[in-house]
Amino acid sequence: MNLTSPIPEHLKDAEERLERYGRWAADRPQIKTCGSAEGRYKIPQDDIDRQPKTFNSIDEMMQCQRALAAVRKEERQVLTILYIPRKVPIEAQIRIFKLDKRTFPERHISGLKQFDILLRTVV
Repeated sequence: MNLTSPIPEHLKDAEERLERYGRWAADRPQIKTCGSAEGRYKIPQDDIDRQPKTFNSIDEMMQCQRALAAVRKEERQVLTILYIPRKVPIEAQIRIFKLDKRTFPERHISGLKQFDILLRTVV
């Protein structure tokens, strides 16, 4: 069963920004430690490590984050499953969130529409 719908042309920009946000969210730096005896050594960060890898500015990333957070819960869950990579397979996430596969494509497009509108209005 196909879980996505064809993306209308006017929502392509919103989808592209959501994909970049998902890559950023999945690629966030994790605290890494080395095998020291005490286990307290942390690798120091430099300025390159602190920069998001897929956004032009932190403001753009925050705008996407606020817009996604304002999307209705059901649509936000669908967008999160589709665009933010996780170790848990998509099918398992659908079962965890108890989502209906039949309404998944409609919620995908509806969520993208809400995200697009919110991107334009969220400051």
